[in-house]
Amino acid sequence: MTINDQQLNFIQAYLRQEGVSKATLQEDLVDHFSCAIEEYLEEDVSFATAFDLAKERIAPDGVKKIEEDLIYLLTINHEIMLRKIVFILGYISILQIIMAFALYLPGSILDKEVSGYIAMGGIFLFAVSVVPFYCYQLYKKSVHQLKEA
Repeated sequence: MTINDQQLNFIQAYLRQEGVSKATLQEDLVDHFSCAIEEYLEEDVSFATAFDLAKERIAPDGVKKIEEDLIYLLTINHEIMLRKIVFILGYISILQIIMAFALYLPGSILDKEVSGYIAMGGIFLFAVSVVPFYCYQLYKKSVHQLKEA
């Protein structure tokens, strides 16, 4: 048995009432609720009972918790990717500085000018990637501590 437009509107109104603000999440939740309710309606359960069962099955902690978890996961993935990029850039810059000094040693491959350019490139890369990220992390930590105080 399929749900009708009135029942679909009821589900949408419930999600808005609960505070789900992301439109794409609302659409996905309406689809999940609809499928679960249709399963229960096939078992000759009333719409109200089917809705309550679907609500308990899909969002036992509430639909707002689903949105909060989604926002958290999206944010944490962004933070992890940013940390990986800064780590790689820092590693490359330190490696570049070490290589410049190692290749400049007496009897080595590079002359003073080329080795200096390589070292300066490493220092520049470190200065524009790792140092600002570190300062930003210190800033976030201090703001967090101020909010807790």
